[in-house]
Formats: sequence, C-alpha cells, structure tokens
Amino acid sequence: MPVWLRLSIAGAATLMVGMGIGRFSYSPMIPALIEAGALTETEAGYVGAANFAGYLAGALMAPLMRRYWGEAGTLRICLLLSLASLFASILPWGFIWLVLWRGLVGACVGVMMIYCLAIATRYAPAGKLGAATGITYTGVGVGILLAGTLVPWLLAHGLAAAWTGTALIGLAGASVAFWGWRAAGPDTAAPAAEGREPVLPKLKWTSTVIGLVSARTLFSLGLIPHTIYWVDYLVRGLDHDMNFGGWHWALFGIGAISGTYLWGRLADRIGFRLGLALAFGAVAAGIALPVIQPAGWALVISSLVVGAQPGLTAILSGRFHQLMGPTRMAEVWRVSALVSTVFQAIGAYGYVSLFAVTQSYAPLFLCGSAAMGLGAVIAIRQRTPYADSAGTAP
Repeated sequence: MPVWLRLSIAGAATLMVGMGIGRFSYSPMIPALIEAGALTETEAGYVGAANFAGYLAGALMAPLMRRYWGEAGTLRICLLLSLASLFASILPWGFIWLVLWRGLVGACVGVMMIYCLAIATRYAPAGKLGAATGITYTGVGVGILLAGTLVPWLLAHGLAAAWTGTALIGLAGASVAFWGWRAAGPDTAAPAAEGREPVLPKLKWTSTVIGLVSARTLFSLGLIPHTIYWVDYLVRGLDHDMNFGGWHWALFGIGAISGTYLWGRLADRIGFRLGLALAFGAVAAGIALPVIQPAGWALVISSLVVGAQPGLTAILSGRFHQLMGPTRMAEVWRVSALVSTVFQAIGAYGYVSLFAVTQSYAPLFLCGSAAMGLGAVIAIRQRTPYADSAGTAP
C-alpha cells in the first residue's frame, strides 16, 4: 500500500475516533441522558459546549505538543486521551465528570484537525491531493454514521451500554490509526531545530483577510445548533422516538461522507467563489427549514444538507488558497482556525443559555441559519486577491 494512502487512512481513523465518535456520538445521547435524569436540559447543553471549549484549548496547545512529540507522536497521544475520555464517560458520575472528559476529547480534536490534514497533504503525490484530503475527512462521516446507527440500539440496553459501545468503536478505530501512523517518516518527527511557532502569525488584516476569517467564524457559529441539539429537537421537541433520531443522525453521517466530494465537484464546475456562496446558502436553508416546516421531507433534507458541511469546509479552504496564494494561505488559515474556535466556544455557551431562557429550539436554529446566510453574503462579495487598495501584497 502506498505510504500516502496508509497515512490518509490513519488520518481518517484518527478523526473518526476523535470527532466522529468522540464529539458527534454525544448528540444522539442527549435525549436519553435527560430522560434518565443523568443531566438536566441545561447541563446537557453545557456538556456539549465543553467540547467546543476544549477544541479551542487543543488548537492553542497543538504547536507546543508538536515541538515535544512531533506530529505523529502528538496524534498518538491524542488518540490515547480520546479513548480514555470515551471509557471514562461510561461511569455515571454526573455533570462535572462529563464536562471534564468531554472537554478533553474536544481538545484532542482541536489537535487532530490540524495535524491529520498536515500529514496527509504532505505525503500526497501530485494528482492525489484531493483524494488524500477526501479520505481523511471521510473518517468524520463514518464515525457519525456509526453513532447514528448503533447508539439508539445500544440505548435500549441502557446508557452504560451506549457509552461502552462507542468506546469500543473508538478502540477499533484507534487500532487502525496506530497501524497507519507507523508509516510516518522523519518529516513528522519532533522538530528540535525549529524555532518557536507564534500562536498568532503576524499578518496584515486587509479586507480580504477579514472577510475570509469572518466567513470561517460564521460557519463555526452556524453549525453549533445541529451539533448539539439536532437529535434532541427530533426526539423531545417533535416527540419522535430514539430510533427516529438515530436514523437522522445516520443521514447526517451519510451527508458528511458524501459532502466533500459533491461540493468539491460543484466548485470545480462553477468556481469556488460561487460554489462557496451556494454551499453557505444551502446549509443556511437546511438549518432553518426544520423549525419552519417540521415535515418528514424537511427533516431528511436538513440532516443530509447540514451533514454535508465538511464539503463546505473543503471549498472554504480552496477559496483561502485562491485568494491568499500558496505562501500566505497557511498562516491565514491557522489564524482563522484560532479566531473561529474562540467564537465557537463562546457561541456554544451562548446557544445553551438562549435555550435555557427560551425553552425553544426555533431561536437556536434560526440564529445558526442567519450566521450561515451572512457567510454566503461575505463569500459572494470576496472578489479581490490578497492585496491592499494600492495593489501591494503585505
């Protein structure tokens, strides 16, 4: 097997463990946790928000971890910590216990999202870059699909069975990831001779940079309602059973698996500027639709379209590359990741507080839709290359 393919599979398995299972398996459990009295509605929301706060911590810690353990070594550590979080969640020790472990797995995801793609793209040969990133992103969708399929069935046997099942799936994924990372060469070793990486690279904040960073931040804010409340809305808000919620979470995973390819193909055909605006608009409609018209067809469309959001991320990264060029793209992408993660962590607690006050799902989803809609406006207005008004690149 080619090294690039093995490392892409390792990246997919790592993201499956950390994000697909670690982050997204919690959403279909929320109704059961509330109904069983393990968490209150507000506590369940705050546990979900802790994952976003942990993501911020992980993104900030990633350069320091890389300096000590290298990229592949850092990913192995994050896999072990993610597994510890999954197994620790089995213990019914209440709200604070879950906040700590959900925050830890969120931190691991913050690191994984940086270095899985860094390794996959570095080893991808000419003509295989799209395949490498696509395979790596697929791990998220596979994890969501498994969670949506298995969690409702496991919940019939109790919360402990559901937590144990997800932890065992994570263990299987981690085994594949460890096998794959053994192919990592010296490029991923700890860079002892390198200088310290700045947390926020120095950068000229032109209107183009501000627009790109804003678009990514709005995407992060818009995605929160479905990430935390989608299955809860279906089960407790619309009075469906857990199997119905799990089926829609599986559709969410199918959308995630297919989204990268389908949105990427669209962008190749009509251009990344228009493709990104259409992707933002489609996801905005998918978020708002189920609270405006909660019919069965609307729920299916919402699960598939919003689930396909990894494809929007892929188009967004391509748009960064187009507007910034290959030399500036990396630093602006990293700054945008840190800025969007800060706002996502704050926004997650804001959404939970909004739900606690209103006891209504509609404001949450409409706010998420508005954020995505504003992202579409920014995307369609981004025309100029990375240069100031005089035409001089910073």
